[in-house]
Amino acid sequence: MDNRTRKNQLKIYLTDEEKEIFEKKMKHANCKTMSHFLRKCVLEKEIYVVDLEPFRNLQWLLSNATNNINQIVKATNTWTDPQKLDLKTNLRRSVF
Repeated sequence: MDNRTRKNQLKIYLTDEEKEIFEKKMKHANCKTMSHFLRKCVLEKEIYVVDLEPFRNLQWLLSNATNNINQIVKATNTWTDPQKLDLKTNLRRSVF
């Protein structure tokens, strides 16, 4: 034990399904031991952190735009006054 270069041990608990997935991935990676597979996963793979804030802002802007379009369409479809029909057709042309 004194000759070991790796002296720290980790212990994890998995469900049966997680264990099956783990074993399939370990077999797919051609690793014979769990230690080799975990070292390969941890030391050779890069971890990417993605900032989703710009996409949240884009989603908010898109949501506002679609709400505005829905309000315009609802208003144009509910008008029945003949004088407003000309405005209704103009709005349809500008939106669509």
